[in-house]
Amino acid sequence: MNGQQKRKIYFINKDLQGKFIFNYFILLTLGSILFVGIFSFFSSNTLSIVYENYHLHLGTTPGILFKKILSTQWLFIVIGGVLICFITLRLTHRIAGPFYRFERALDEMIGGDISRTVVLREKDAGKDLAEKINAFNSRLSENLFFIEELNSKIAISSRQIENELGEDDREKFAQLLETIRESQKNIEVTVNEYSFNTSPRL
Repeated sequence: MNGQQKRKIYFINKDLQGKFIFNYFILLTLGSILFVGIFSFFSSNTLSIVYENYHLHLGTTPGILFKKILSTQWLFIVIGGVLICFITLRLTHRIAGPFYRFERALDEMIGGDISRTVVLREKDAGKDLAEKINAFNSRLSENLFFIEELNSKIAISSRQIENELGEDDREKFAQLLETIRESQKNIEVTVNEYSFNTSPRL
């Protein structure tokens, strides 16, 4: 209905978007582990003093701060993971959307429909590819329209030639005329397999 706002779909291609989100989340996790490793390596020869719950603790920095680092890292991974999921979902939407439109356009082209155009949003990726697909469909439509017109003229001309021939000439050229008509029908059948814009050739 016109009064209802169209619901925005973020998961257009679940496989593609899911892989992006998973890879970025793994990257975040590996980055956190790498940070802990580097921090522990460079602080392994240092001592730290911690006053906690009325007790004074002395020990190596990684050992003393391990629990704090671990809790902080897990919090960072969880919050960062949620942010990465949201941001990646938004970014991949601009990639998955065009991919979906390209696949649908190519499926229609394989099925013989070249009358559609690929329309992308302002911030979508792949505009150059969309323009090339549209240009190809437009050029092919023009060529098919031109072939269709030429084929119609061939059909008209062959009938006129047949009408102008006498009985003897008709028998003499019957096989040739039949070949022309058969070829003309085959061309017509082939062209009719496509759905295209019937605009005059420029």
